[in-house]
Amino acid sequence: MAKVKSEVNEQLCVSCGCCLKVCPKEAIEVKNGMYARVDENLCIGCGKCVVECPASVIEGQHPKKQNRIRFEKWYDYLWIFSIVYFALGFFNIIFAWLGMICFITPLLFAIFKGNKGFCNRYCDRGQLLGLIGGRIGLSRKKDIPKWLASKAFRYGFLIFFFAMFFVMLWNTYLVFAGAKSLTQAITVLWTINVPWMWAYHGNVIAPWVSQFAFGFYSVMLTSTILGLATMILFKPRSWCVYCPMGTMTQAICKVENKIKNR
Repeated sequence: MAKVKSEVNEQLCVSCGCCLKVCPKEAIEVKNGMYARVDENLCIGCGKCVVECPASVIEGQHPKKQNRIRFEKWYDYLWIFSIVYFALGFFNIIFAWLGMICFITPLLFAIFKGNKGFCNRYCDRGQLLGLIGGRIGLSRKKDIPKWLASKAFRYGFLIFFFAMFFVMLWNTYLVFAGAKSLTQAITVLWTINVPWMWAYHGNVIAPWVSQFAFGFYSVMLTSTILGLATMILFKPRSWCVYCPMGTMTQAICKVENKIKNR
């Protein structure tokens, strides 16, 4: 009996690129950063992508064996960056500025290259979630609820996330202007203030620089906690479905593609 070849629902695909990691024949590409597409001539119907897709938008064969994500390229080990980042920020909050790499790089890929290369290959957090949930096995590997993958939730969460980001920038400005003193704490899940004074090492650096670092570390830690929670409850990289950066860069790619096709 012939195997059923995989097919992507392009309208619902979030272009996270998780399927690329497990395809043994490299039969999948993310088309212009908008959606994944399977090459029927290369697809062998193994179904690995069906199981791996965090948004559950790929139809096809369901394999009996569990997926093993390949570690073949240098960038397959970028998950180490996430661990080092949080460790450094724990002892010295200034290192939180390194997180801007994960904020700016996806935008550069989307704006100048018209793709989601960062999400598809270089996302350290996505790799870490895949490692903990997949290889270590801490994920239930269940399909996410449909509302979590809906455009309404994804774009709503994007708006909320950036509203909180701009609140962080406003607090940084107040410290810069001298209207507010430096807060030596991080905010977890936007509501819980956790003292973090041991990570602040005096007045060598301007207070506003440290304030931004505390705020950005809070953003990175909160998003990682959310990623770990959905990793445990659902598929390993469920965070990729509603990640604000992933949603925004996909939207940028779609706009650029429309402009090119006019």
